[in-house]
Amino acid sequence: MPRTPLGSVPTGPGVYLLKDGRGKVIYVGKARNLRSRLRAYFGSSREPDRKVRVLREKVRSFDYILTGSETEALILESNLIKEHKPRYNVKLKDDKRYPFIKITKDEDFPRALVTRVVREDGSRYFGPYTDARAMRRTLRLIRQIFPIRQCGTFKLLPRPCLNYQIGRCLGPCTGEVSPEEYGEVVGQLCLFLEGRGDEVIRLLEEQMRRAVEDLRFEEAARLRDRIADMTKVQERQRVLTARDVSRDAVAVARVERRAYASVVRVRSGKLVACENCPLSVGPKTDEEEVVETFLKQFYALSPELPDEILLATALPDREAIETWLAERAKRRVPLRTPQRGEKRLLLAFAETNAKDALRKDLESRDPPQAVQELGDALRMSRPPRLLSAVDVSNVSGSMPVGTVVTFRDGRPDKSLYRKYRIRSVKGVDDYAMIRETVRRHVKRCEKGDCEMPDLLLIDGGKGQLSAAREALREARVRGPRLAAIAKREEEVFVPGRASPLPIPEGSKARRLLQRARDEVHRFSVEYHRALRESSGRRSALDGIEGIGENRKTTLLKRFGSVSAIAELSVEELMEVPGIGGKTARRIKEALGRFEGGDRETA
Repeated sequence: MPRTPLGSVPTGPGVYLLKDGRGKVIYVGKARNLRSRLRAYFGSSREPDRKVRVLREKVRSFDYILTGSETEALILESNLIKEHKPRYNVKLKDDKRYPFIKITKDEDFPRALVTRVVREDGSRYFGPYTDARAMRRTLRLIRQIFPIRQCGTFKLLPRPCLNYQIGRCLGPCTGEVSPEEYGEVVGQLCLFLEGRGDEVIRLLEEQMRRAVEDLRFEEAARLRDRIADMTKVQERQRVLTARDVSRDAVAVARVERRAYASVVRVRSGKLVACENCPLSVGPKTDEEEVVETFLKQFYALSPELPDEILLATALPDREAIETWLAERAKRRVPLRTPQRGEKRLLLAFAETNAKDALRKDLESRDPPQAVQELGDALRMSRPPRLLSAVDVSNVSGSMPVGTVVTFRDGRPDKSLYRKYRIRSVKGVDDYAMIRETVRRHVKRCEKGDCEMPDLLLIDGGKGQLSAAREALREARVRGPRLAAIAKREEEVFVPGRASPLPIPEGSKARRLLQRARDEVHRFSVEYHRALRESSGRRSALDGIEGIGENRKTTLLKRFGSVSAIAELSVEELMEVPGIGGKTARRIKEALGRFEGGDRETA
């Protein structure tokens, strides 16, 4: 029996946390009447259902938090599940942050970016996208159709970039377009991401008509091409209803502990997306709880909500969820359970997608034995199917670099290899270099540039491991587990343990760690060697307009060194074949910056 008497528990709404004998939270729930709900676990003589029967065997104590309403309890429950990750709650699998497409707001000329963090900064966010590859295909498509800038930092330039030359940017960096004209294109992009492509085509057709009337035929031709691209996209979208509706259909397919939720999104009567989300589900959890918990977690991420959500089953807490959705959307978002008609057909489409996603997941092979053994040795809740190893390289502190290699299911995945030039470390400080490399890499993963690993393996000992742990704290990332493997004794360390892990010599788990460590060391050394060689070939002639490799070689062969070239007059330089007056003056101007003995020689 719990230490807290049931009779002292209030009868109002709130959230309860069930704990095992070690005080670990194993289940978080909400209740309209806390005392009544907790009595089902501790005081009821009625035959419990399967989930309650399992929890009764595990639970030794509980805590509770009173709230002002059921809606507050619903929100608090969702936040506590994210914080504690209880074993018996339904959770979005891996608890990862899904990517969004962000249209920036705090810039005169906004951009379309990928982000995994939604902030209250006035920007527009579209998502979440559970398929990152599909999201990036969408991003490439919109960059083809909508000519907005892609450069990271905006500054005025004397001439436009390549994207402007090929029609992929309106050229705000050279003053080719006003913020108002640019804003019209950004507005069209937002309409497209909302699923209102027909409106975009009508706007473009009106702009093309005005351009023709004003005899701006080149602009009219560009608009014509954009209309053609948009029309192709629209033709590929499946029309589900002739009415201008915005709705989502949500369905769940499940086999034992594996489950997938499918969200089919319809905007302006057309299917615009189908998101499939893997779920972690307890074996005794009923379907209503799975759907309800998924709704709360998924729509807590989504910045924009539909006009209605279709479900296959009615939920006991429908009113509380609708109230919460209405507060988020600033309008009513009803939950409906259609039995016939086009809404039921849409729901059937979602059910088919959920079953198909689950089938593919079940058919996918289990991780190799080495990965499973490694997960067991490190006492991880699941095998580290994505293992990233980190190493740094330098020579007496010069040109320090950090590298990351990633193994997927025990095999190198070179598409996820990453290189980093160390920026913040002066001198020889391997710990600081590890800290910078880990911090920058996990930040890069959070932005969606690469996948967050299940396990980060550090090439080194306890010191390097502590530096990596500090980097994760600085980056405020809790995702990957950490381990380190020292070169000399081949010892494996993990945070919170003074002695090395007893992983048997010659075991598949230890060999996998050694392979990853050796691969990242090789990659790091090769990258550092390439940088040194590149630095040795670099001279003050590099970067001068009109001077390529051939002319640089000709000048150095003829005069011997950069210092000798700097002593020449413009007229003497013009005697070299291919060097005209403008190029000669550019050379004199560039080499004049290296007065005082700082010139590099060939």
